[in-house]
Amino acid sequence: MATSPSSNSTGVTTYTIKVGGNAIDSSIGVIAIHIYYQINHIATAEITISDGDMASQSFDISDTETFKPGSTISISAGYASDEKTIFEGIIISHGIEITSNNSTFLNIVCKDQAIAMTIAKHSQCFLAKSDSNIISGLIAKYSNVTSSVGSIADTHAELVQFNSTDWDFILTRAEANGFVVTNQSNKVTVNKPSVSGSATLVVTYGTDLMSFSAKVDARNQLSSVTATAWDSTKQNMATGTGSAQSISGQGNFSSSDLAQVLGISDYTLQTSSTVSSDSLTSWANGQLVKAMLSKVRGNVTFQGNASAKIDSLLELAGVGERYNGSHYIGGIHHNIEKGQWITIAELGMSPMWSAEYRDIGAPAASGYLPPVDGLQIGVVTKLNEDPESNYRIQIKIPTLNSESNLIWARLATYYASSGCGNFFIPEVGDEVIVGCINQDPSNPIILGSLYSSQNKMPNELTAENHIKTIVTKSKLKVIFDDENSVMTLETPNGNSIVMSDKDKSITLTDQNSNTISMGESGINITSNKDITISAKNAVKIESTGDTTVKATGDAKISGLNVSVQANTGLTLKGNATAELSCSGITTIKGAIVKIN
Repeated sequence: MATSPSSNSTGVTTYTIKVGGNAIDSSIGVIAIHIYYQINHIATAEITISDGDMASQSFDISDTETFKPGSTISISAGYASDEKTIFEGIIISHGIEITSNNSTFLNIVCKDQAIAMTIAKHSQCFLAKSDSNIISGLIAKYSNVTSSVGSIADTHAELVQFNSTDWDFILTRAEANGFVVTNQSNKVTVNKPSVSGSATLVVTYGTDLMSFSAKVDARNQLSSVTATAWDSTKQNMATGTGSAQSISGQGNFSSSDLAQVLGISDYTLQTSSTVSSDSLTSWANGQLVKAMLSKVRGNVTFQGNASAKIDSLLELAGVGERYNGSHYIGGIHHNIEKGQWITIAELGMSPMWSAEYRDIGAPAASGYLPPVDGLQIGVVTKLNEDPESNYRIQIKIPTLNSESNLIWARLATYYASSGCGNFFIPEVGDEVIVGCINQDPSNPIILGSLYSSQNKMPNELTAENHIKTIVTKSKLKVIFDDENSVMTLETPNGNSIVMSDKDKSITLTDQNSNTISMGESGINITSNKDITISAKNAVKIESTGDTTVKATGDAKISGLNVSVQANTGLTLKGNATAELSCSGITTIKGAIVKIN
């Protein structure tokens, strides 16, 4: 059953500050203590101490080792010395302040030890792991921090953390699963928000409520959310749909009624990345969790109480039917000052994703210099004489608006390896599209060339898009005809090779109209002039059928020895004359020899 924050709060407010496990000296004049807890943030404590003397020009407390950065610190508070710990962490900041009226202070800032997770950026790839395993592993790197991580079943084949802090990476993965991150007493908890069960505290107007403000904003309420991603295996969009959620007994504004105020029924999260349907559903639920937790936002102030914690419910009473009931605590501020301890509870939390209200990634161009956004237009000015001998091409960037707007850019291509690859280089004067590595304008890459009304295509665009071509500056061509399954190699003077599946043929033609044609009927060689077949060794002509050699002029066979053999019969015939002669012995032999 919820209790009033004023219960067991009789007596004088007391507190204890321990540094390195030891209570600080009672003579140290603590002016104020402020402790801040907030969902998805590191716990913080700020201590203001009276220190400094103008006459002696000294800061005695500051000069001691007590509040040295790196020291562990704990703060407890209560009433009549019945105290409970309300902060644990380390000192990270030590500063002094002198105001215009010569008031002097020592200002100490403390953070939970999980602050270490927010400093260094890391890049790594996680293989075949779930988000819960990844998050647990990241927190385990920090020896002074413990963790509690809720179960997430979906496993990622690959998930990359790129140049981001572990804390920011954990935040994005938690939010994508509808989880929240809480930090208290050097422990990081990642789980679904605690919106079920009973409130620990009840604050009542007219009894223990010191101040209160709250509002409902219909813009944040959604009836449904769909998340979409590109599924490359199906060449279609994958989807996941979230389920609306609400906090039971939170006033009498219905979440569904509020969602109808603007009538938005197609709220969509989308990414071009490859994401499973289960992960998309979790992502959509994450948006609905933010809608649920942002339904009522405000703050309530009451007597200081250590039981007030983030990621829990607080019950309000006596504030009207609209706001009576259970509310989610998204933030806590403990303020101990002038002998009084008050607690301010922040109701609800922002509907924005962490990536929306702060830059969780590395700065563009890594902050090394001002970045360039998007793609740029370039014009090729020189193809050789790269001063670094790195195969770069000189281009002009028109938007640089400078006489010295010539820069050297590397050329991206579809195949580049050591001593091999494709070699298609743009021409001087060509318009090219330029991107920059890491958005660094000093590291341009030519990504491709562009056609325009001035730089025309070698072929006109057609709806069917059957023809593909490669055409060089001198009009050497490779033509692919997908409609007829024909491939043509062609020179400007008419030399060509045509390979046609449609005609079942290969035809070689030169600019002199000589052709070699191979098709279903055989091979045909045609020449406007002579055909010469020459070999350094033997030449053989064989046929399984008839062989015909015919000339309209003379036909001559010449050799060192000429042998003509017929397996059945031999006919030598001259229509006008025939002569068989030899300068040596002539032999005519047969079983029977007939002459005339």
